[in-house]
Amino acid sequence: MAVRLKKRRKIICGGKTYIWYVCRDGAYCDEPVLHIISDDKKLILSCPLREERAYVISEGACFQGRTGDGVRKRYLLPMKLPAAVTPGFAAECVEWAVWGRSAAAVDYNGEDIRF
Repeated sequence: MAVRLKKRRKIICGGKTYIWYVCRDGAYCDEPVLHIISDDKKLILSCPLREERAYVISEGACFQGRTGDGVRKRYLLPMKLPAAVTPGFAAECVEWAVWGRSAAAVDYNGEDIRF
């Protein structure tokens, strides 16, 4: 099944198509969250945009060249969160999540992020 495109944007990184969009997300918080999904749904990222420490949540089968189990995992984001999300920032997140290495996994207790 394809990824829904209505009110969402496409970017192409490394020859693959990714869909990205920002919306308020009641699943994590009631704050804006950047969502990035690969066309084949192997990469699924969520990035809360109003956090003190920038992190992403990976729910897909692939992250930084490793095959995952689809369980939600959090990683510190090595770049700063922008004031406004741009296609460039979405592409930077994709490049880091696909080709990056050594992402720092973090725990989340519902209130704060810790190593």
